[in-house]
Amino acid sequence: MTLQEDLKQFTGTEHWHPFWLGTMHYTDGVKHFANTAGAYWFLDIVGTEVAELQADNPFISVELTVKDMKANIKATDGNGNTLWTRYIEFTDCPDGVYSFYLIDKVFLLTSEY
Repeated sequence: MTLQEDLKQFTGTEHWHPFWLGTMHYTDGVKHFANTAGAYWFLDIVGTEVAELQADNPFISVELTVKDMKANIKATDGNGNTLWTRYIEFTDCPDGVYSFYLIDKVFLLTSEY
C-alpha cells in the first residue's frame, strides 16, 4: 500500500494534536503522514509560515508535491488564488502529491474534512 492510499483511510480524527508553538492543531491523519513520511519538517513550515495567513484566510488549501527528492509547497485560498509557496531542495518524503486543509487553525488531510 502506498502512503497516499494509506492516508485515504483517515476520514475523521479522534485527537487534535497541538503544534508545539501553539499556532495550530493537527489531526490523526496528519500525524500519521508526518510519522510515516518523516515529514515533521513539513508541519514546522505549515505551523510557522502558513498558519500566519489564517488571520485573513480562515480556509487554506495546502498542497505538498514531492518528486525526485525535491518538493514544492503551495498554499491557496481554496479558489485557486495562491497565497504562499515554498521550494524544498531536498526531502526523503515519498514522491506524490499530498493535499491538506488548514481551517480555523486545524491542519487536516482533505479526506478528514
